[in-house]
Amino acid sequence: MSIALLIVGHANTGKTSLIRTLLRRHDFGDVSDRAGTTRHVESVTIEISQQSTITLTDTPGFEDSMGLWQIRHSAAFRAYQGADWLPPFCASHFAQNEFEQEAKILKQLSKTDIILYVIDIRQAPLGKYLDELALLASANKPIIPILNFSASPSAHLEAWRKVLAERHLHAVIKYDTVAFYVEDEKRLYQSIQSLMPEDYDAIAQLIQSREEAAQLRKVMAVNQLTELMIKAASARLECTHYPPTSNDTDTFENKIRALESRYIAGLLRLYEFQQEDVIATPLAIQNNRWQQDIFDTETLKEWGINTGTSALTGAAIGAGVDIMSAGLTLGTATTIGALLGATWKTGRHYKDTLKSKLTKRYYLCVDKATLTLLCLRGLTVIQHLHQRGHASQQAYQLTPQAQGDTLIERIKPYWKQAQQHPEWETQDLPDSHPSKRGLQQALEQALNQEKR
Repeated sequence: MSIALLIVGHANTGKTSLIRTLLRRHDFGDVSDRAGTTRHVESVTIEISQQSTITLTDTPGFEDSMGLWQIRHSAAFRAYQGADWLPPFCASHFAQNEFEQEAKILKQLSKTDIILYVIDIRQAPLGKYLDELALLASANKPIIPILNFSASPSAHLEAWRKVLAERHLHAVIKYDTVAFYVEDEKRLYQSIQSLMPEDYDAIAQLIQSREEAAQLRKVMAVNQLTELMIKAASARLECTHYPPTSNDTDTFENKIRALESRYIAGLLRLYEFQQEDVIATPLAIQNNRWQQDIFDTETLKEWGINTGTSALTGAAIGAGVDIMSAGLTLGTATTIGALLGATWKTGRHYKDTLKSKLTKRYYLCVDKATLTLLCLRGLTVIQHLHQRGHASQQAYQLTPQAQGDTLIERIKPYWKQAQQHPEWETQDLPDSHPSKRGLQQALEQALNQEKR
C-alpha cells in the first residue's frame, strides 16, 4: 500500500517544486513566481522495483486562511469537534465560491496519511500561516513542516522553529527545492518512517535506492569528465607553419570546444535536465556550448589561472617536450640519434616530436593552463547539477570553485601522459587503464572533499 503524502501550504511557497525535486522530474505541474500557479489537485507516485511506495498529491495554495478560520468558528461550524467540520464545510456554498481553492485542500485531508506543510522561510510566520497550521491540525493527521528556500540564511528561521515547536511540530525538515541535497531528502524519508513504522522497510529501500542513484550519477559524471580530459590532452593538430595560421588555430580550438560541448550535453542527459535549464549568461552555457572562450587569457585570469604563454603551445606534443628538446641542435644527427637510442621507450614516445623538428612540421596541443580551466569548469558543472533541484527556475551562473593547486598537481601527471599518446583522442580507454583509473580517482576525491 502506497503512503499518501499531501503537499500543502500557502500560495507560492514551492509545493509543486518540492514534488518535482522528489520525483527528479522537471515536467510535473507548473512552476512560476506568480502566486496561485497550481489551481487543481494532482497526484503522482514514486515507485521502487515497479511498486508504488509513495503517492504525492499536489494542491492549490491557501489564499485566505484567515477568512476560512473565521468561517470555521462561525455559528454554522463552531459546534463541530476535530475533523467533523470538514464534510459539512466542503458541501457548503463557501466551498463552491470564495473558498473554492481551500476546499480542494480540505477535501484531501481525509485521504492522506501525512501532511507535508511547505514553508517559505524567507517570509516571517505571519498570522495567516498560523491559521493554516491550525486548520490542518483539526484533521488529526501528522504534519511534517518543510522549510523551503533554506539553502540561504534567513532571519526568520528561528522564529519559524519556535512557532512550530509551540504547536508540537518538532520534526522539521530543511529541504530546499532549488539547492538540493540528498541528505535533506534522506531526513525527510526518515521522518516518514517514524510516523509510518509499518512501512519502515519500504521507506528504507527507497532511501537506499536514492542514495545509490545519486552516487552512480556522480561516478558516471566523473567518468565523462575523465574522458574529456584525456581526449583534450591527447588532441593535437598537425600544421606546416610555425607560428600556426589562424585557420589552424581556429580548427583546433573548435575541436576542443566540441569536446567540451559533448561533455555538457552528456551531463544534462545524465541528470535529466533540459537544455534550457542552463541558459546563456556570463560564464554559462547556451546550446550546450560555453559562452566564454576557454582560450581567452582573461577567462583564465577570472578562474585564478596564471599563464605566461598562449593558450595553445605550438610544439611537437606539449610544453613538456619543448623543455626536453630545447637544448638539441636539430641539425646534429648524432645528438638526435643519441636521444632516440637511449631507450626504446624514449624513441617510441618522442620520435614524432624530433621528426617534426627535422621536417618543419608542428602540432598544436592544449597547454596546461587551458587543461586546468577545462578541468575546473568540468568539476564545477558536476557540483552544480548534482545539487540542482528540478524545480530551479534560475539561470545557471557558472563560477569557479576553489580547488587549489593540490588537485591540479594530482591530475597533471595523467594529462601529461595523455599528451604523449595522440591515439587516445580517438580511443575509448578501458576503465582499468592506469591513466584513466588514476585520473578518475583524483577527480572523485576532489568532489568528495567538497564541503557543504
